[in-house]
Amino acid sequence: MILTGSICLSDIPREQMKKVVCKDGKERIYLNVAVIERKEPSQFGHTHFITCAPKQEERKEGTQYIFGDFKEYRPVQSSPTPEQVAEAPGLSPQDDLLF
Repeated sequence: MILTGSICLSDIPREQMKKVVCKDGKERIYLNVAVIERKEPSQFGHTHFITCAPKQEERKEGTQYIFGDFKEYRPVQSSPTPEQVAEAPGLSPQDDLLF
């Protein structure tokens, strides 16, 4: 399953971001996240949301950091299936080709 959506970077608390020095010596910023399936789709059809874990004292207060919504990607078929091509009528000698 592929999920598509967007996240609001400005809604992520900076204190949740962690600076880590990686094996190559470069410092990078990481954020631990979880993508969670909603019990019911939102009014816009979003079936999942993304969150980061609040600190323990914030959890006791009921704080949640939800900063994005996602829904399942469903590609739209733009060309006919082999079955549709097989069932299509043939051209008559009077039909002009487009080229």
